[in-house]
Amino acid sequence: MLSLDKLEALDLVLWLSTTERAALVTGANQSTISRRSRAALERFDLTLRRDWAGWCLDGDTYLLSLERQVHQRARFLGHAPLRLQVPYWTQRTRRRGLPEGWSENPAIDCAVCEDPVRLLRQRVIDACLLTPTQLPAACSDLVLLDLVQRPIELTLFHQKCTADLRTTFLREREQGSLQLKLMPFLPRSCCQRSSDWFSSLVCVGDGSSGRRAATSSQLNVAFLTPEMRQVQQHPWQVEESIEPYRYVERLAVLADNADEPAVLRLQERLVESVPGC
Repeated sequence: MLSLDKLEALDLVLWLSTTERAALVTGANQSTISRRSRAALERFDLTLRRDWAGWCLDGDTYLLSLERQVHQRARFLGHAPLRLQVPYWTQRTRRRGLPEGWSENPAIDCAVCEDPVRLLRQRVIDACLLTPTQLPAACSDLVLLDLVQRPIELTLFHQKCTADLRTTFLREREQGSLQLKLMPFLPRSCCQRSSDWFSSLVCVGDGSSGRRAATSSQLNVAFLTPEMRQVQQHPWQVEESIEPYRYVERLAVLADNADEPAVLRLQERLVESVPGC
């Protein structure tokens, strides 16, 4: 058996990407997190490496997976905080606090969890809130709860804060000089979806605008929900002539944990935090 604090340190680094963020969650210092996570790696003869979603492990993880099952059971029994991954914009706009026994990732706009389902299935985290692009095609091992349905609307940001943004938008769309703004808090999958929508946006009409040489633009556009817009520092305007897309944010837990009292309390609290509920 590996001690709770050593495996916790390793899994927090895998979840939060840095020892600094892991230290914020645990209250330990960075050197302690590093020492404990190294001890866990050595115990299972594993190494860390980076892939598209962040840190992952190289080596045989079979024994580690068994150990994680034991440690997750300990968290559900109250021996350590349960872990919930929450998107940055949700943390900033819908806050009623978590039930006792739950913790979440620090609210840092550039600290993006690219693939929370992978961490959930590995039992690194115990629950997560998913964007539509993060929901896997095969999810029979998950229990999902729809929490939020919002429009994803085309949002205009103008550097000079002119009043007539719509005229500027129509002109620069025709000229092919719009610039897509990708927010630092968006996962890569959301950024890719935004890029696909943007390509469709600038290639409508006669089909030529998207192929023109881009000129200098003062107009940035982004595809955002109302909650995402609330965390913006710059003036914005919704372009109502563009039909919005649909956003659904879901709570995901492993099916074999869905009936845990702590999960049921979390579901209840998250539903309460949704405006209109």
